[in-house]
This record gives sequence, C-alpha cells and structure tokens, in this order.
Amino acid sequence: MFNIQDPNYAKRTIKIFIFTTTIFLITLILAIIFSPSLETFKNMTNGQHGNISKTNGLIKVWQYILNNGFKVPFQMLILALIPIPFLYFLNLLSTTIITGIAFGFAISFDLNKGLTMVLSSVPHTIIEIFAMCFVISGLYKLNKTIIRKISNLFRKTKKQNFSFKLAFSNLLKIYFLIALPLYILAAFLETYLTDFIYNLFT
Repeated sequence: MFNIQDPNYAKRTIKIFIFTTTIFLITLILAIIFSPSLETFKNMTNGQHGNISKTNGLIKVWQYILNNGFKVPFQMLILALIPIPFLYFLNLLSTTIITGIAFGFAISFDLNKGLTMVLSSVPHTIIEIFAMCFVISGLYKLNKTIIRKISNLFRKTKKQNFSFKLAFSNLLKIYFLIALPLYILAAFLETYLTDFIYNLFT
C-alpha cells in the first residue's frame, strides 16, 4: 500500500492507537473523579492551541494544519533522531493526556454540556491522534535504525543494520500520503464540524 516497504507499519499504528486510547480512557476517568477548580479548568482549556481559537474559517484551518500537521510532526522527528527509544512519543502522550483531562473536567463540571463538548470534539480528536500514530509508526523504524547503528559501534558481534535511507523514505511516504491528509481532514472537522455539532445539541 502506497509502496511503503515496511509490512508492519499499519499493524504498528493500530497497536499505538490502542495504547493511546487506553491512556486517554484512564486519564478521562481520573479527571472525572478528581476534578479541579473551575479556574484551573478555564486556564487549561484556554492554553490549548494558543491564539488559534481566536481565528475563523480557512485561516483557522490553516493554523491548525500548520501547528498539528507540520510543527508537531517536526518536533517528533527531532526527538526520533535522538538515540533514545520512544522519546518521540512525548507529543502524542501529552496531547492524549491533556485531551483526556479536558474532557473529564468538562463532564465533571457540567454533565450535559461536558458530554456535548466531548461528542462534538470526538471526530477531529480521533483523526488527529490517528495521524500522530501513523507518524510515530514511521519514526519507530527510523529511531530503531539510529539506535542499531550506534549500538553496533560498541558490540563485538554486530547485529544486522537497518537502512536509514529506507526508513526515512518510508517515513516520508507515511507522512505525506497518510498522516498529512488526516491532519488536514482533522483541521477542517475541528473548524467546522465541532461547532456545528455543539450548537446542534445546545
């Protein structure tokens, strides 16, 4: 599929998504149980996406794409180039945990409005996280290649090296052919569908 020379990238993506969903559900439940003050909740939700929420229409879509589709994956790539396993998971984990906390707090403060907020946010949230999982699936192989090359320098018995060029090529294909279109779709859904669903139920 898409001429990606890594037969396990899709399965790996699904496993990462299941792991992420588990973290999200645990965070959501804990946030509902241990709800903070209303002021803390407002400060946390206002901090998400910075000034993006103040914009509208296609400008808002573009800012979402710029932030989620370009800046975040680039940060993940930089972390993947460091020869430490799974460091590039940090962006996904922070996004998942913050989202779970925000949803949990919203439900805890006002059940009806909270559930409406969660329902309206679910479509773009799932697609955005799924896009991140695809990126991480590609970064996993790239990071593993770097670690293997470095660790072989200190081994008497060398393990088989992976091709950095192939891993990077697969990563680019996964990003441009799968992840980026998902990020773009999530940006449109977050800009237009989220408010539509929320207004429909309020």
